[in-house]
Amino acid sequence: MEEATCERIMKKMDMVISQDSLLDEFDIVFSLGEVNRSPIIHVEHKLGLESWCVKHVYAYAYSKILEAKQSKRREDPAVLNRWTQFCLLIAPEVTTFWNVRKLLLRQGHLSADTDLHLTKLILSRKAKCMQVFQHRKWMYSNILTRGLTQPANGAHNFNEENHNDNVGLLNSLCIKQFLFSELDICSWTADKHQNNYHSWNHRLWVLQQFATRVGFANVCRLEYETSHRWVSVHVSEHSGLHYLQYLLDSLVSLVNEAKVENIQEIIPCVDSVENLYQKELEFNRDLIEEYRDHEALFCHRRFLLTRLRDLCSSPQRTSSPPPPALKRSCVETVNSAWSAVLLGERDLITKCLHTNSYQKILGEKHAQWLNNVVGI
Repeated sequence: MEEATCERIMKKMDMVISQDSLLDEFDIVFSLGEVNRSPIIHVEHKLGLESWCVKHVYAYAYSKILEAKQSKRREDPAVLNRWTQFCLLIAPEVTTFWNVRKLLLRQGHLSADTDLHLTKLILSRKAKCMQVFQHRKWMYSNILTRGLTQPANGAHNFNEENHNDNVGLLNSLCIKQFLFSELDICSWTADKHQNNYHSWNHRLWVLQQFATRVGFANVCRLEYETSHRWVSVHVSEHSGLHYLQYLLDSLVSLVNEAKVENIQEIIPCVDSVENLYQKELEFNRDLIEEYRDHEALFCHRRFLLTRLRDLCSSPQRTSSPPPPALKRSCVETVNSAWSAVLLGERDLITKCLHTNSYQKILGEKHAQWLNNVVGI
């Protein structure tokens, strides 16, 4: 394929991406062979590229980027943008392309909005690409924060106090907007790719970085509700359950550090931390009984039991061997909330053992864990 044809395809793609701000999806469309028309397909804010040209245009752009990098010549930023943009849409795992764009962003030749839009397009095709999430983190730390901390156009208000208040309010609104847009992208990518732990790790980072600036308690409440809905329909994915565990620990920390008077301020349906974990155990048990054979639910249950055991006045293990797991004599003789929880575990395991599926093996493993770790 001629170089002029490759450049024409990349220019057309760049024009579509820059002009359609609502563009939300990109993919490669299979094609039998070269045809006498443009390989760019743009329909209803969706962008497609016919497969026959991918190999040729990517090889051309890749060689040009390496040539410019090795020769250290000053290339036109618009041309570098087109080359790296095309290559990243095809192969976003290549760090060299991201480094070139980082340089363009630092030099002011590329806007942050352009790269945020590009990374979202890449995630529509490769939702589990770690390099994309890393680039968005880098952009906030090195580009977006610079815009938040500097006054627009370098102007100074004659009333310095009012100016600082206005800048602080603007920064808070921008951070809040960025926070919720990132959370939406994390939800979107987690739905697009199974076991997308990169997406959940990015969500954790977003929560840790920005939630305290816009009200950690309110964000945790919204995230708690969102996580419950997500876990209810993705029962086999431990990444979402791990994120829920982080939220539960964060909610308990808010209460322990007296940042909220009562956990009921965040979750109206519970009145204490113990009650929170009991409600979570009920929710988890409903999922286990409705959706069988999912080990992730049992692993999450063990986390809940460990946290609840630490809160309750459960009997301490001694040097003597513990009695057999789930025996009525060692559970019912202790009159406490913890004994009621253990009775519930015995009932759950009994139901699991009466099945003829993998649920039976999971029940046996859970009974063994209770015996070895909890010591009953």
